[in-house]
Amino acid sequence: MKERKNWKDLFPTPIYTLASFDIKLPRVEKEKTYYVLKSKNWVNVVPITKSGDILLIKQYRHGIGEDSLEIPGGIVDDEGPNAELDSVIRELREETGYATDLSKIRLLSKFSGNPAMFTNWSYSYVAYDVEPTHDVEFDEGEDIEIVLKSAKQVKQLLLDGTIHHPHMAAALGIYFLQLE
Repeated sequence: MKERKNWKDLFPTPIYTLASFDIKLPRVEKEKTYYVLKSKNWVNVVPITKSGDILLIKQYRHGIGEDSLEIPGGIVDDEGPNAELDSVIRELREETGYATDLSKIRLLSKFSGNPAMFTNWSYSYVAYDVEPTHDVEFDEGEDIEIVLKSAKQVKQLLLDGTIHHPHMAAALGIYFLQLE
C-alpha cells in the first residue's frame, strides 16, 4: 500500500468529509495532493420473504430529485466486529418493519462503492424468511414505500434500469449469481 501523508479534513458534513492527502506514486517524481470523501461504511440487504418475493423499497433521493427503487440499507453508525450485521438488522427493521432470525442472514459481498473517491466499504447481505414484525421507524426526512416483487420481476427491473443505484444493482446481481 502506498503511503498517504498529510491527511487534512477540509470540509466535514454529517454524511462524509472532503479530505486531502499527499502521495508519491512510483512513476511520478514528486508528491501530489489528492482529494477523497471520507465516509463511514455502508450496508444493504436483499430481503427474501418466506414466499420467495424480494422486498424492495421506493424512496425519494435528493441527488437525482426523484424516487429510486432499492433494497434497504444505510450507514454503519457503530464500530466493532458486528457493526455491519447490526446495521443491516437495524436498517431492515427501521425502513420496512421486517425482520428474520439472525441465522438466516449472511454476507453476500464487500465492495468499494467508488474507489476513486470514497474511503469506505459497502457490505451487502441477504436475509431469508423476512416477515413484518415491527412498525417502521423512518429517519427524519425518509418517506419509504414497501414494494414486493418476484425474482423474475426484479431481474427485469435491473435490466431495464428501473433499479439504477449501483450498490443495489451490485448486491442483487451477486445474489442472483450465487443462485446459479
